[in-house]
Amino acid sequence: MRILLLCHNLIERGNYFRAIHFGMFLSEKGHDVTFMPSSYRWYKTNRYQKGGLKIVESPSFSFIIGNDDGWSPLGVLHRLGNVIRNRYDVVYAFSHKPVDFIPAIFSRIFRGSFYISDWCDWWGKGGLLSMIRSYRERNPDLSGFKKMILSLYDGMEAFLEEYVPRKAHLVTVICKSLHQRALDMGIPEERLLRLISGADLENIKPMDKQKAREKIGLFSFLSFMGEKKSPVVLGYAANYHLDETLLLETLSRVNRSVNNVITLIVGPAFRVSQEQLEKWGIKIFDATSGKPVNGEYQIIHFGRKPFKEMNFYLGASDILLLPLSDITYNRGRWPHKIGDYLASGRPVVVNNVGDIPDLLKGHNAGCVAEPDPEDFSRKIIQLIEERNHWNDYGDNARRIAETELSWNGICGKLYARLNESFLLDKT
Repeated sequence: MRILLLCHNLIERGNYFRAIHFGMFLSEKGHDVTFMPSSYRWYKTNRYQKGGLKIVESPSFSFIIGNDDGWSPLGVLHRLGNVIRNRYDVVYAFSHKPVDFIPAIFSRIFRGSFYISDWCDWWGKGGLLSMIRSYRERNPDLSGFKKMILSLYDGMEAFLEEYVPRKAHLVTVICKSLHQRALDMGIPEERLLRLISGADLENIKPMDKQKAREKIGLFSFLSFMGEKKSPVVLGYAANYHLDETLLLETLSRVNRSVNNVITLIVGPAFRVSQEQLEKWGIKIFDATSGKPVNGEYQIIHFGRKPFKEMNFYLGASDILLLPLSDITYNRGRWPHKIGDYLASGRPVVVNNVGDIPDLLKGHNAGCVAEPDPEDFSRKIIQLIEERNHWNDYGDNARRIAETELSWNGICGKLYARLNESFLLDKT
């Protein structure tokens, strides 16, 4: 079969990690697979291969909305041109965004393609869009006019989120909440398939902590600790800090209760004000500043890092944290980083929200905490005190990654359904 995968995200952002694994699996099965994510080069394309998978980055230029948000007119035109020139048996679009949906529905209607739509985030009805609007209202740099324009985008996003899945032959959903929401919308069970995201077992592997810490230069950052014993290192990585308040207030409590604990952060800067950080008693050292550490810091922020380096930062940590506030958005998604955390062979502490806790319960791979700073910090401290069991917890974590989060198993479910569905009448 000729298969096209469409992903609105930029390289190594968001759903890119989900889509590329499906693409690699399908190409290894001998199919002719093209994967189209968005390019960091806003008006240029980029073509290359990863194994048997053909990758074509499409332009990402947009007007007001960000280049990672899937509204690029150049991206739409480039992808439309691709489906006009080429006939695909299957088009798998990894969002409801225009750069994914428009070429996919065109290919279904005019080229007879089998259309699969992936639903992996809860946007409207109290989901991510509500959080985005809240951030905008607190942003003094946004004009009233721009806020008004962006609110129009929000309305279109909310409409497309529910409109697009209804137009697909098959809808893959990433979690139980979205599965139920699709049923409530009237999409029949036979057109739904729940597919979680897996773990990258090849690129993320258990590492020796000392070697990992040396690789990221952590010892130089810790030199201010002098003769103190080796600290407990907590780790956290994210593309966006949607739960930063829960995380930072929790870390504040941990550092007030336990000496000699630091946290490594990989990702963008936090939005929280300096005034609030001071109230929590938190000092963040910017590892990208080039300045020497000249005081006591609870957090070392390394900024964004390429995925190929992520193994070192996870490997340098003793315990990994996955904060999840009890909100609609978190109940309607599957954080991709849980696969990386578990594959790294480190104990994890997660909040009791969404589907992730079910993955961990009964496996002794860490702790599940209630989604509040008090219990979250208590469970982190509990795990810190169980230092003698860290290796066992880490081994159990890796075992979960190798079994329940195996991409071969997850993609195999799609492949079985695809073989079945492709023989059916596609009307």
